[in-house]
Amino acid sequence: MKCMICSGNMVYYFSKVFATDGLGSVDYYRCIECGFCASKTHFEMSESEWIRLNTSWHDANNLRTDNPFNRNQRHFNQALMLHLLSRQKIIEPGKWLDYASGQGGLSSKLYAHFGAVLHSYDKFIKPASFPVPDSELIKSGYSLVTNTAMFEHVRHRATLDEIESYVGDTGALGIFTFVCGTIPADPEWNYLLPVHCAFFTNKSMSLLMQQWGYTCSIYSEVALLWIWFKTAPELIAEKVAKLNRAMGWEYLHFKAGFMDFWP
Repeated sequence: MKCMICSGNMVYYFSKVFATDGLGSVDYYRCIECGFCASKTHFEMSESEWIRLNTSWHDANNLRTDNPFNRNQRHFNQALMLHLLSRQKIIEPGKWLDYASGQGGLSSKLYAHFGAVLHSYDKFIKPASFPVPDSELIKSGYSLVTNTAMFEHVRHRATLDEIESYVGDTGALGIFTFVCGTIPADPEWNYLLPVHCAFFTNKSMSLLMQQWGYTCSIYSEVALLWIWFKTAPELIAEKVAKLNRAMGWEYLHFKAGFMDFWP
């Protein structure tokens, strides 16, 4: 098994037994080069099996009124972050796209509270907020592409490359997923949901940034969102410092390369 990030060899890491969703024992592998981890079990599913698992799990969880995965709060904080970045011209004006948006929760919060339009695209459902169909997606056509809670669902490198392909030449890419120094070899780790199959390390994200031509990034632990930029790092750093001074605390964390906030 080869790593989808660096093509390094992936070796067996640990297993977890799921009592739900018909999964049974799931085997997780780890890249010996960049630490990227993936479920070999999920990667070897047929497309129909994969879709059936995701449909069943998301239908049972996405519309729950008890907000089990804190989506409402996260979407509001991410909307606030995007609003602040736009006001400070850290993110360029132009069309914005939320890829794999689900119901369109982030777009809905952004428009309701800040009046900004974030087009929503999802391959499997029609979002409720500013939906855009496949036929209207524009390659390299967006000054911002966000992707929240999808990287951990990706089974193919081509899927990652497709997401990035919609970012304009001087645009930015927003990512919400869990990233840390080393993925724990722990079957009880709370990020091992039945539909999560890909887990990124700081090193693997750094390599992905380089491969795609991004120069620097910021992170907000309030919004749990990374933004990657293709422009000169010093220009982003100056604007980030200005916003942090205005807020009176380090709301945004900046780094040339990947902002490896979590150890």
